[in-house]
Amino acid sequence: MRDDVQFIKDVIQWDVKNWSKALPFWEKHIKDFENKKAMTFGEREGGLSLWLASKGVEVVCTDYNKFPEETIRLHKRYSVDDKIRYEKQDITSIDAPDNSYDIVMFKSVIGALGSAERQQQAIDELYRILKPGGYLVMAENMEGTLLHKWMRKKFTKWSGYWHYPTFKTSSKLYRNFSKVSFRSQGFFAVFGRSERQRKAIGSVDQLLRPITPKGWRYILFGACQK
Repeated sequence: MRDDVQFIKDVIQWDVKNWSKALPFWEKHIKDFENKKAMTFGEREGGLSLWLASKGVEVVCTDYNKFPEETIRLHKRYSVDDKIRYEKQDITSIDAPDNSYDIVMFKSVIGALGSAERQQQAIDELYRILKPGGYLVMAENMEGTLLHKWMRKKFTKWSGYWHYPTFKTSSKLYRNFSKVSFRSQGFFAVFGRSERQRKAIGSVDQLLRPITPKGWRYILFGACQK
């Protein structure tokens, strides 16, 4: 029998309390997963591919770099490896035909592209390979507040090149889609220095979410239909 708590940890991998809120949000929009084809991006640890394959989706699991053996072992442990194949892909120039996937998916990827121009290039590529009516589902770090900017500059080694979208810039990025739905999540948990701390603080974030302005939060979930 599957341990659902461990499964969600293996899917989300960090800051699980807040980022796992994406799962029911995505499920609300994609109600039928069976016999669908998906491509996932930035999947070095393979969590999103695991989640989709467990729902019966045929997944092309991609990353810009070579996959570690731990990723392949993870998929075998959950007996979904027969539904997953692995490819090297550049999200800004995807080697796939137009209109070929029902679902495309990423988590914490486009910030690493470093500029709004390259982010738009990536989203346009994802739009291109989606079938009409298909979904791009995503979760990405948002800019947040001045406090978040200060913390990242002080403690995050990649802050010098990471380009954080906002609610406003995200609306522009996904403007070609016929339907777009966003949800934001989290304020304090990003300041936790360990997963144990982030889990504890994430409970506070959930309580405070109704009174926290959406632009103050540091995670954006999206479901965008072509």
